[in-house]
Amino acid sequence: MFSAALPLYLNRFRGYSLPAVGVLIGLASVVQVLATLFTGPLVDRRGARLAIRLGAASYLLASVLFLTSSWLPAMVLARVLQGIGIALILPSVFSVVPALAPPNLRGTALGFVGAFNNVALAAGPPLGLLLLRWGPSFLFAAALVASALAIVISLFLRVGLAATEPSRLLKYRPAWTPLYAITFLCVVYWGVVTAFLPIEVPSRQIANVGWFFTADAIAVMAARVPAGYLADRFGPRWLLVGGACATGLAIGVLLVAPSFTSLVLAGIGTGVSAALLLPPILLELTKRSDETDRGTAMALYNTSFAGAVGAGSLGGALVVQRLGFHATLVVSMVSSLIAAPVALATVRRHEDR
Repeated sequence: MFSAALPLYLNRFRGYSLPAVGVLIGLASVVQVLATLFTGPLVDRRGARLAIRLGAASYLLASVLFLTSSWLPAMVLARVLQGIGIALILPSVFSVVPALAPPNLRGTALGFVGAFNNVALAAGPPLGLLLLRWGPSFLFAAALVASALAIVISLFLRVGLAATEPSRLLKYRPAWTPLYAITFLCVVYWGVVTAFLPIEVPSRQIANVGWFFTADAIAVMAARVPAGYLADRFGPRWLLVGGACATGLAIGVLLVAPSFTSLVLAGIGTGVSAALLLPPILLELTKRSDETDRGTAMALYNTSFAGAVGAGSLGGALVVQRLGFHATLVVSMVSSLIAAPVALATVRRHEDR
């Protein structure tokens, strides 16, 4: 719900400048990067179930702060809590999936579980803009209810228990590095888009920005399971190459004059490209980790994702100020295209396994 609404709220309801909006939007991503030092070991040692509950509670507290205060330190703390929440929840969810699926269907299972996340991403942006038109209190109250429901649902989890023999505090495998690099290079543009697209389009196109995010989420949701199946069947190599190239093409669509058609087409493109990238990366991380360090592997994946979003929103603020929004999009397009040769060089062909 915050993807399109929060930058608008900060800029037009609270009067924050573009650099300030970039800092507040990117703050959660910076916190995610730092939280990895604790999230991975927590999941590996104390279990994913506890981490999910703590993450949902962080979202709840953030919603309370947004709902009850417009004081800048309170909003900063709320973004910090949201960064902690997502750093805890996403790695925890993905770390338990491999234990629940047979080895030849793990990519499909990861795609299927990831698609549920995209249901919220599809419905959230237009809903958030609608609630913001009614008033900021409606937006933040809805977020509070959603996080409270997440806590209730987490009470029924019977997976992700604490390890019987705690592993080393923080493990790292060099084989994970190229996968994190691909993630970072292909996600930088998302920080630029989430922070500045709602502000840079003409006023009459603001509602269509919500449909961009919706089209993106629906496309990811529709393509994520097939992409996971293809990764199981043929391996992740060419899916990653195709995803990197498709990301660059989709960013190119955002360079044309914004309209309902162009924004929806761009959203479909970014969604399909994300679906080609995410399940193969998660599947490859699953193969390059085991039960003693999978939580850390997934947490660091989340960090590479969050670091890219943070770089796009924080660094993008400087580039947007000096060179403009379109130039910033071009920089992020080049970044995504660089990921294609990285995938070719570091991910082996499926038959080589």
